Amino acid sequence: MDRVRFISLTLVVLLLAGCSNDSTTSAQFAASQTPAAPGLVQLAQSSISGTQVRVNVLLHGPEPDLDLAAYRFAIRISDTSVLRFVPQSTYEQSALVAGEGQTIQVAVNTPDPSVVEVQVKKRGGGAGNGFASPAAVLIGLTFEVLGSGGATLSFAGVGASPPQVFDSTGSVIDDVIFDVQSATVAGVRTGGGGY
Repeated sequence: MDRVRFISLTLVVLLLAGCSNDSTTSAQFAASQTPAAPGLVQLAQSSISGTQVRVNVLLHGPEPDLDLAAYRFAIRISDTSVLRFVPQSTYEQSALVAGEGQTIQVAVNTPDPSVVEVQVKKRGGGAGNGFASPAAVLIGLTFEVLGSGGATLSFAGVGASPPQVFDSTGSVIDDVIFDVQSATVAGVRTGGGGY
């Protein structure tokens, strides 16, 4: 009888362990459906780790003769109860390459939780640069899902200006355009569903 009782108790414990209500939430990224083309700035997934997704702001190329010297734009989060921006101590970019006597200045500000403002520029005068690769990273930003559901990320301007890219004379480069379609980041819950 003791053996039967032990087997029954073991089965109950295993059954309860298999019916746990534990669940995990992970981030998923969906890019816009705009086809990539040289001169288009677009949001792209770099990596996902649990609830966080790193998003690269890509300038598609190649653009070897661009004379790129600065850019300024914002990213708007449609629902901050679902998705938040994660500030970093440093931000990576590959679009601007410092020449002799030049430095790269990167500023990322959040005037409110739904807006991430990005301003990157060469300091020290001199020429801008182009790039021969299929795309250059204007900046990499990290976002975190706060639960299930989704929010969009879309480009916006800074202040009264639209999103802009500048050459070494300070003139707007009209051939570079920002994607008008949004990307989506969603929190997806898996596991759980116990009895």
